[in-house]
Amino acid sequence: MSIIVPVYNEVQTVSIVLDKLKNLKLYQNFTIQLIIVDDNSNDGTKDLLKKLEKDENFKNDTFIFKEKNLGKGDSQKIAIPLCEGDFTIIQDADLEYNISNINFLLKLVIEENYDAVLGFRRLTNTKIYSAYFIFHKIAVLSLTILTNILYFTKFKDVCTCYRLIKTSLLKELRINGERFEYDFSMINQLALKTKNIGQVEIDYNNRSFKEGKKNTWIVGIYAFKRIILDRFNF
Repeated sequence: MSIIVPVYNEVQTVSIVLDKLKNLKLYQNFTIQLIIVDDNSNDGTKDLLKKLEKDENFKNDTFIFKEKNLGKGDSQKIAIPLCEGDFTIIQDADLEYNISNINFLLKLVIEENYDAVLGFRRLTNTKIYSAYFIFHKIAVLSLTILTNILYFTKFKDVCTCYRLIKTSLLKELRINGERFEYDFSMINQLALKTKNIGQVEIDYNNRSFKEGKKNTWIVGIYAFKRIILDRFNF
């Protein structure tokens, strides 16, 4: 299985994430192909990854260092053509998603023969600011309802970053947009391509603003635009 790890300024967590991935025992003993893409980090992350690249434990993994910060979407664009596993998943480097939950998605996609499986989030950390929490829930619900109406789906969380997709199918998708807009387009194009998509509940450790980067209302605006544009093929 191919695991794409987009990274930008995660010096405190990226080594923990990569260590957990290296020690992850996958369902049915699937092997892991790691593709780590650094988005021109400037907090020491790049230097740390360059050291890990030389580590014997990572000799079979791919490290990519971008010269410009072009966003998470661009990092995925670079990595997807390199994926060789039967399935591909994107794993953020911030520890918000519980890495062991990858097996929930992998088990379901195999046993039910889905083309893809999405992980809808369950909050496991309530140490978040109430105003942001309310905004986040409203935004997720609104974007999910809009997607379900326009794409005739029954998604529970279109804002999830945990989506496991057959690699052959992923490479066929005509994903549009830049930065975080790209994530929404991936869901949109997936829904246009197939309705054979499973869903499973996953853990989600939501970080506060102090602990890490958080999306703002601007991301919601771009997501809304991308949902509309993809549906009507603009």
